[in-house]
Order: sequence, then structure tokens, then C-alpha cells
Amino acid sequence: MRGLLLAGLLALAPSSQVGAEPLDQKGLVQPWRGSADAYTVIDFAASWCAPCWKTLPRLAAYAAAHPELRVIVVSVDHEEAGRAKLVAGLGLELPVLWDGGYEIAEAYAPEGLPATVVLAPGGEEIFRQVGSDRAGWRRLLDLLEELGE
Repeated sequence: MRGLLLAGLLALAPSSQVGAEPLDQKGLVQPWRGSADAYTVIDFAASWCAPCWKTLPRLAAYAAAHPELRVIVVSVDHEEAGRAKLVAGLGLELPVLWDGGYEIAEAYAPEGLPATVVLAPGGEEIFRQVGSDRAGWRRLLDLLEELGE
């Protein structure tokens, strides 16, 4: 009986807490370990992070202009409502994952927020930026432009 109860609870748990690929705000699976055929930008943010509210619109605009680039936002809010607040408050169309089990955050261990990680095709980390300063944004843009050549 105990085994059936545990199985039932795991089935009801959010997918990010049982090791499944997390879903974005539209209910689509978004692999976060990289892509075999594209560079991936992962941006860690939270609804309580004031600098995140300033950097996410820039990233969203860049992603819209560069559809060849995979850009994923990871909400590290304690509750899924934090992701909803970011998405609605900023009108984000980018895939935004809620990292309720902190699996993605544990994998990349961002030192602060906002944090941006760039993965090469295949998943190798090639860039990391923590913070929202203009110099860091410029370094990210320079790298992405170089990768796009």
C-alpha cells in the first residue's frame, strides 16, 4: 500500500522535481542541457530580482531578432507563480522554465542573479556572465555575434 501511495504522489509532483524535462509557460518541453545543432543561451532569473526585470527585455529582443539561437529563461522562484509574474509582467514569449526542484540551478550553479550561460552545440559551457552591467551584456553580444559568423 505504501508503494502505491508513493507512486501516486510522485505522479502528482511537478515534473521538475522528478527528473523529467521541465515544461515552459506554454506547456512545451524545453531541454536545458543544450542542443546538438544550435547554441543555447540559458538565463537564470527570478521575479524578486530587480536587475532581472531590466535584463530580460534586452535578451527577449535579441532572441526575437536571432531565431537561430535557442534562448531559455530559468525561473528559480520558490513558487511557480514567480515564473507567471515574470512572463506576464514582461510579456515574455521566450520559453520560461520553472526550476521548482532546482535541478537546473544545481547543474549550472549560478553565483548570483541574473546569470547567463551559453552552451555550445552538444552542451559544453563556453560563456558565463553574472550580473546586469552593460560591459557584461556587450561581452555576451560580442560572443554571440562571433558564433553567428
